[in-house]
Amino acid sequence: MNQIETVESVVKETNAIVPVADGIRAALVRDLGPVADRLARYEGAALVPVSNKQDADGAAVLCEQIAQDIKAVKGHEVLSKITAGLHGLHRRWTGLINDFVTPMEAARRQIKGNILKWETAEREKAEAEQRRLQAIADETARRERERLEKLAEQRKTPEVKEAYREQAAQVQAPVIQVAAPVVNIRRQKRWVVKAIDEAAFFAAAAQDKNLRGYAEINQNRLARAKAANPGMEVAGITFEQITV
Repeated sequence: MNQIETVESVVKETNAIVPVADGIRAALVRDLGPVADRLARYEGAALVPVSNKQDADGAAVLCEQIAQDIKAVKGHEVLSKITAGLHGLHRRWTGLINDFVTPMEAARRQIKGNILKWETAEREKAEAEQRRLQAIADETARRERERLEKLAEQRKTPEVKEAYREQAAQVQAPVIQVAAPVVNIRRQKRWVVKAIDEAAFFAAAAQDKNLRGYAEINQNRLARAKAANPGMEVAGITFEQITV
């Protein structure tokens, strides 16, 4: 599909949503048609290497013509109005969606947070009650063992003493379980980074190469900083000034 066919296709698809006047379509085809015709020449020229001054001068003229065509397409009045209008409509429609969705999501998060907060409190109460009941059970078992051991001491017959001692050894406190109530809601567990100590992290990364993949070197910011301060040097970074 060539560029003018693309214009026709885009107009057709846009018409399905927002009608595009025939005059607008005609203006687009009229103004963009010559540029589309020149594209093949531009693309072909891009494949030809520059071998001498004459080639370089001709290529420079072509570069300027391409720059003018780029400017014409990007600054085309009709295209600019259409894209600005559609962009504005997009913002309006997405804004309408957000008018509904944003407060509902906020309310859902708050309600879910209230539920999880209540569940946490209930779990803490259940754990406290479990500890209390377990302590009672442990103490009851300890007293029973102590009672049986005393009875063993009071007996004179070795066989009877041993029988009481075996009974005492078998006395174990039951494991107490107290279940906390749980609500049937969608939930998921995830890990999040709570805090970052950059000095500690980079010191560790210097020793462990596996950690280096978690630190991104922002080349664009480095290049901008070098442009602002040509004398800047950074350990481990090699700068090069290129012409584009």
